[in-house]
Amino acid sequence: MRRVTMYWSNICVLHRYEKQHIENVKKQLAELDINLSVDYFGLGYPRKLAETVKAADEAPDIIVSTDLEVFEDPDIYGLFCHNLMNLDTVLPVKQEIQTSNLCQDKRLLPFLAIPLVIVFNNQLWKGRTMPASLRELCDCPKAFGGKNNSAGKGVYKQLTYLYGEAFTERFMTAATVCEMPVQSLNSVQKGLVPVSLTPSIFALRADSQTLTLRYPEEGALTVPSFVAVKKSLGQELAKTILSALLTIEFCNYFAVSGAIQPCLRKTADVDMVAQNGFRLVYPEFSQAEL
Repeated sequence: MRRVTMYWSNICVLHRYEKQHIENVKKQLAELDINLSVDYFGLGYPRKLAETVKAADEAPDIIVSTDLEVFEDPDIYGLFCHNLMNLDTVLPVKQEIQTSNLCQDKRLLPFLAIPLVIVFNNQLWKGRTMPASLRELCDCPKAFGGKNNSAGKGVYKQLTYLYGEAFTERFMTAATVCEMPVQSLNSVQKGLVPVSLTPSIFALRADSQTLTLRYPEEGALTVPSFVAVKKSLGQELAKTILSALLTIEFCNYFAVSGAIQPCLRKTADVDMVAQNGFRLVYPEFSQAEL
């Protein structure tokens, strides 16, 4: 039986569903003489993905992760990137996504993209015009979350990519950075701040009477879930595993239950993302500040 190792660090609030799906896939693959061994990372797990890869000085056969440090930190990604296969013939990514920065490195392709949208407290904005862009939010008191994970760090990196470091530093002076992304929604709901940048999985469940949601004119700052596969696995085996793992039904669950945009062809679209032309902001790797 061929043993294949995978590290999985994805959407923590939907992790129970993810884990059950993966356990079912493991049983399917076992019937094909494939032993898929999975290590889980993320909220509630003691080990951090990037630290584990760096300490081991190597990567598993497959990584699926929204923990972007493992890909964005050259000291970590550099340990294994030269051993990765190009996935453009393995993962059928939507044309609208292919043209974005999410697909600039064919060794890393997204199967999901979590957009951060602007959420306004209607009472605190009563009688005032709500900004339409991230640029207009620069000096406004605001909140976003994920101080120690990719959601929070991504805001800094992606704003710097869009507008430069001076703008981003100014943006941050009026920002409250919460520990967790969901706390940004709580902050604006309670009126602690007039506006927040909140992942769609939380924002699109909000009470529309109390809050107003807006997709940024520049595009939504994005937390992708990237897939990476070692060359040694071979394309046919990689296709077998990924097609069993990243099914249309599995991807569509994220769209329906979490307003998270699936990136693979034939999968559902999140209305807000599609209506805004799939504008998803992600920095060029050469300009990504760690």
